Amino acid sequence: MSKVLTLGFEFDHDYTLLAISSTLEDYRLAYYLNREFNIKLNCIPKGLTFNDKNCAFTFYDYECNISFSSWSLLANKQIYTSVSENDNNLFKEESKTNFLINEKKEIDYFLKINGDVDIDEFQLTKKIKNIKGVITSYLINPQTLKSKDYLIF
Repeated sequence: MSKVLTLGFEFDHDYTLLAISSTLEDYRLAYYLNREFNIKLNCIPKGLTFNDKNCAFTFYDYECNISFSSWSLLANKQIYTSVSENDNNLFKEESKTNFLINEKKEIDYFLKINGDVDIDEFQLTKKIKNIKGVITSYLINPQTLKSKDYLIF
């Protein structure tokens, strides 16, 4: 008699996640974050690609070898144009928006910090809010998100 064993695995969401609403373009926000926190967020050319969403989100990453922490800036929105197949439309192209985290459509960017950081979370959000062009910034508990698995990379 043979036994079938199933291995269940749940990812550990042990990181700091900040939501940022901003009028800034991604490269400007990355520049200001680099300057404010003395980090070096680098743009990943291909971005963060998801086959099931059929899109790529802007992605900046920094690995600190001293504190063994990593910082990631992710765009929550990706706007693209698609050609309409319907001949009744006046315009052949239409704009569509994909969201990385659908339940947080009001958020423009996520800042994900893995590892220990010298600054506490309250000071972190306060410094981000003081950046010109940032509307608001606040902490999010990743466990409360339905689509939290998109933040594992």
